[in-house]
Amino acid sequence: MSTLSHLLKYEGVVGALRFYDDGTVAESIGEFEPSHLLLAADMCFANSRLTQQSADMLALFSNQKGWPPAGWIMMGEELSVCALEDMACFVRNKDVSYNQILAALIDINDF
Repeated sequence: MSTLSHLLKYEGVVGALRFYDDGTVAESIGEFEPSHLLLAADMCFANSRLTQQSADMLALFSNQKGWPPAGWIMMGEELSVCALEDMACFVRNKDVSYNQILAALIDINDF
């Protein structure tokens, strides 16, 4: 199992963080301004909860269990966020391989 700092070796990675269940920062690496780091952790926590809620609704409306979300990706014009469980990796779109980042997040989480 790797550590969060392992993500910095991948091209396009700006930074990464782990967040607690209340949206606060557990740890971070990379290029984050302090105020942006707090907002990033809160945003990642909120999006993870929304993803879980959407999966719960899908299971309810489809009458089928088995929709547990593991993560999500939010793509912006220049930057994107790849999240898995309690971790999020911020990347530059033009430089990143999403397959590599997702594989690294899976490895770090021992998913």
